[in-house]
This record gives sequence, C-alpha cells and structure tokens, in this order.
Amino acid sequence: MKDRQGYFSIIQYSEHPERAEYINIGVVLFAMEAPYVLCKFGERPKRIKSAFNVNPGVHFDLLQNSLKSRLQSEFREGWKRESIDRFISQRSGKIRLFPLRSMLINDARADLDSIFSDLVGEMPSKPRKQRANVKLASKLKEYGVDGLLEKPSPVLLAGGIKIEAPFGYQNGAFNLLQGLSLGDEPDKALSKASPHMIEGNLLFSQTLQEKRLVVIADDAEMHDESFIALLSSQMEQHKVRFYTMADLQPLVSDIRMNYALHH
Repeated sequence: MKDRQGYFSIIQYSEHPERAEYINIGVVLFAMEAPYVLCKFGERPKRIKSAFNVNPGVHFDLLQNSLKSRLQSEFREGWKRESIDRFISQRSGKIRLFPLRSMLINDARADLDSIFSDLVGEMPSKPRKQRANVKLASKLKEYGVDGLLEKPSPVLLAGGIKIEAPFGYQNGAFNLLQGLSLGDEPDKALSKASPHMIEGNLLFSQTLQEKRLVVIADDAEMHDESFIALLSSQMEQHKVRFYTMADLQPLVSDIRMNYALHH
C-alpha cells in the first residue's frame, strides 16, 4: 500500500496574480516509483485567452517549460512530502501549485491523465462557424437555383466604396445577394446588419435604382420574431431586400420567375 501512495497538485495560472484570480492549466503527480514526477499541461492556451482576454504567446510557453524543468530537476530522483510542500510554498508569480492532495496510484501515467481530464481538461474547440455566404451557396444549390445566378463584378461607388456579392440576378434591378450571420445578442446582430443597410442605400441611390442589395440572414431563429420584423423593416427603409435562410422560398421563386423572363 505504501508503494501506491502518491500526491498530486493542480498547476494554476493568473495573468494578474495580485487579483488572486487563477485558472487550472495542468497537473503534476508525484509517485513512489520512477519516474517519480509526471507533469501534464493543456495543449492549447485557449483557456487563458478566454479567462483573461489576452494572447499568452511565447512568454506563457517559457513559464510552463521553466516549471516543468524545475520539477524534473528537484524530484526526478525521488521526493519527500516535506520537500514538495517547501517547493510549492516558494512558488510565486503567474504560475503556482495548489497544495498537495493525497491519492493511491495504480498506473501513474493513466492516473495523471484521469486527474487532468477531471480537473483541467481541454476547452473543446468550437466548430468553426460556417460563413453565411458559404451556407447561402449550399442553400441555393439545395433549392436548385444556383445555376440560375450570376457572379457579379464588384460595384464601385463614389468615395472609393466597393460592394461585392457572391451571387446576383436580374429582376428589373440587378440584385446582389449577400449572406449575413445573426448568431449574436440583438444589439450585436444589429451592429452586424447596419453596414448592409448603409451599403444598400448607397447602392440603390448611386446606381439610379439599377442595382439593389439583397441580404439573406442566417440564425434568424435565434431571435424573437419582433426583432426580425424590426430588422426587415429597417432593411426595406434602406432599399435592401431582406430574407432569412429559414424561409428562402420567396427569394427562390423570384429567382426562377425572373430567370424565365430575362433569358
């Protein structure tokens, strides 16, 4: 039983130690048998960026490597509980070790992985959100109208403003289709949508109504109907036609009808 006695400590990091705000970034395990000390850190510093709104960079890697080297230097030949406690008490700065916790060790490396998973873990990578225009392209293909659309040339407006869109079609005015992601709180979603309103108004007026912006919003279902109605109203006031990807049928019908009329 004595040979199975071990200890572990959580490795913590703070960008601002004076505030005593720390997050778990790794685990060190002390075993009675070689290799005596095992250390594991998170593979990605994403947790730090999320907690402290900073990019840890090379400095963070140096701090981790320094601690790992010190642990190996101090304890790779063995250890005593008192020596570990003293080592922990002497840590200061951005990286610290939490007081030791006792445990029985069956398989040191497997136990380390288990503790790490339970107490530190990796922040799961969020799948990269599909860009709104990529999703729009997929939707248009799904409806079978992708072949009825044109690839518009960039439109240059006064003041050096350039408006680009991945798709276009004629229905009296030439419509430039752009995707828009609304996957945020209403105020942030409105901030994303507002530039399209300005662009649409300029496009409509400066081309003498020959060109018009069409915005197709993704993630509209995440918002109240009242917000979507308000957004749609504002778009129309700025001469922008507005649809959602969840309800593309009106746009699809217009594309098909006008393709037949103009070809």
